[in-house]
Amino acid sequence: MSKERNDDFNLLDIPYCDRQFIVVADDKFVKAAREAEKQEVAQNNKLDWLEIGKRVIKIMLPTSYILLESILEIYKAINRARESGVRILLVGKSEVKYIRFPIGHPREGILYVGHPADPNTYYTTAEFHRFTFEHKFCEAINILMSLGATELLVEHVCGWSKDFSTRISIPLSADFETGCESKFTSSLLFKATLPGTQKPQLPDNLIWFPHEPMWQSIAEGRIKFKLKNFSLTVNYEDDFGVNAGLKMSAKKAGLELGGKFEDHQSTIWRISGKFKEI
Repeated sequence: MSKERNDDFNLLDIPYCDRQFIVVADDKFVKAAREAEKQEVAQNNKLDWLEIGKRVIKIMLPTSYILLESILEIYKAINRARESGVRILLVGKSEVKYIRFPIGHPREGILYVGHPADPNTYYTTAEFHRFTFEHKFCEAINILMSLGATELLVEHVCGWSKDFSTRISIPLSADFETGCESKFTSSLLFKATLPGTQKPQLPDNLIWFPHEPMWQSIAEGRIKFKLKNFSLTVNYEDDFGVNAGLKMSAKKAGLELGGKFEDHQSTIWRISGKFKEI
């Protein structure tokens, strides 16, 4: 099927609440669906999904019946989810050309969730919580390394713990705590030692940092006042509407989640340690 760019559409111009959940489909089909919806509203002042489906067929003909049937099934699934209260935006492949997805994505029929702090990133619904927490945690680690940390201790306070931590890709070589010699035995997730730097600075392209006053205070203390020790928390308490209710609505509607759904857990990890002497 030929691709048609929808040049008057920019996903990032749309408020997060209206673009949080998306399904990606062929450009020609998306263009036809939008046109059909406009026609239906203009003539009947409502959205009748059955009538819109008929209009889409007329707009897209001639098209392979098998292909048309498969994309209409996706459209029906989207509308079933919408009727259950999930605000899903249908977008074309060309419209997400510069959006970051997991490797091998996007694929048709999968429900994606936008990163709450980075508008250029979307995750599969199944792995949204793991990747979002991992992104926030890794940013905290990057900040501390750039500020000159020589020792890092990561403790579990509540929520996801040891099993979850082993699946996180951290940006340093760390030892996972397995022994009993530490006073943190029950809560220590891992520890690391680094050479540190005597020229503390903040890394570029920070996403979470502007929303974290504690992180900002530690950075200021280190850069301006030669702070020697630190202790900060990585909190992940909001499920952003990605929960069991969404999972059930999407599956009932016939949309794929992109893997085994990772349930949200209100999580707090504490990172403490020392900075290099300046």
